[in-house]
Amino acid sequence: MTQMQSPYQDQTDVTLYQEPERTSIMAIMSLIFGVGGCCLGLTSIPALLLGVFSLVGISKSKGRVGGTGFSIAGILIGLLTLAIWIGILFGGSYMFKTMMTSFGDTVEQVMLDVQADNFDGVRGAMGSPGADVPDEELVLFREAYRSTLGDFVSKPDGMGDMWGGYLTIGPLIQPYNGRPGYIPIPMHFDSGWGLVIYVMDMQSSQSQAFPPPVELIVIDQQGNEYHLPMAAGSSPAPELPDIPADEAPRDEVPEMPEGP
Repeated sequence: MTQMQSPYQDQTDVTLYQEPERTSIMAIMSLIFGVGGCCLGLTSIPALLLGVFSLVGISKSKGRVGGTGFSIAGILIGLLTLAIWIGILFGGSYMFKTMMTSFGDTVEQVMLDVQADNFDGVRGAMGSPGADVPDEELVLFREAYRSTLGDFVSKPDGMGDMWGGYLTIGPLIQPYNGRPGYIPIPMHFDSGWGLVIYVMDMQSSQSQAFPPPVELIVIDQQGNEYHLPMAAGSSPAPELPDIPADEAPRDEVPEMPEGP
């Protein structure tokens, strides 16, 4: 009996059906997360993980799954955006430490000295005209900001605390945006957040890395400003002396003449 020879007997690698190649979803998501990392740094890490997993899946698919280019692009963009955000975080941390060391520490010490009646310490930490403020004006400054903010407490404790303060008092900073030499710093007071503007002489700043403040401006959350030294042309309301009730002046009534 003659056996029929199969036409596929010697073609061991013949593909019986051709499945269309599909693109890996993880590869596409890797690219999307990588690009999104430009705005949201946290998406850079998922972009790297998805890119690696998609490459592994593509290599095991035996040609059924594609998207290698998407995976590689997602990994590269994810690495780049992650490096940028790490630089921003480290740079922001360094700027915070510099600001708190050079400006925040000075403001904190001046405010604490004002409240402790250490007026010589206040004048020694400030540049002229702040260095020439008399004791009476320092007392008026202290009592003025206490009227709405209460006592000064402390500077921000860490970068997160500082950004929380800026979010709370952000609108108060608007009038000072763009003014050279004005450094806005959120500070803790008894009543909550307040804004302290560290004003430095720009001419002095060219010769000194961190010149002392020539003026401090304390601003409460209602926008009231308290200047040290006092703003030109302003003067405190005169205080009336306390007069005991039994010594208070009375309207004089003329005596009636006695009758005949």
